[in-house]
Amino acid sequence: MALPSTDLDALAGRLARAAGRLRRRLNRQVRAGMESDPLPETQLEILRLVNRRPGIRIHDVAAELGLASNTVSTLVHSLTAAGFVDRLSDAGDGRVARLRLRPAAEDRLQRWRDGRGEILAARLSELGTGDRWLLARALPVLERIVDSLDEEMAGGAPELAAPPEGPHDG
Repeated sequence: MALPSTDLDALAGRLARAAGRLRRRLNRQVRAGMESDPLPETQLEILRLVNRRPGIRIHDVAAELGLASNTVSTLVHSLTAAGFVDRLSDAGDGRVARLRLRPAAEDRLQRWRDGRGEILAARLSELGTGDRWLLARALPVLERIVDSLDEEMAGGAPELAAPPEGPHDG
């Protein structure tokens, strides 16, 4: 059964707000529990991106995060000075810098992931079985939405096709 477009707009708004609020709350709680000085969110985004795509160019970081290349270059300079990122010359073009995480950044990102996981696990344990089941059922849909957005950003055609419906799907 299809939702009217106004319901889709409302659903989209609620989903975006909930996802944003969840991410901000988790980040605040993890940041508050960190022993070391917290990094600004944009620097953390750069570290996460370099972690996912080792060897990424500064220009590509800027494009993916929607920032100016000179802004990313300045942030990367700070991350390099702090011992979190190495700037390596591209083998094919010495003018191009490729980024790689240093062990200190890998450790920091792991502590961040662990902190978020602990906070979420505690909240999930407070939910009833039915709510946890509903959430587990919704995750593949959310993951397909994120994958579709990633594909679109990478210049591909977004794909949101659902798997075949089974007898228990609504």
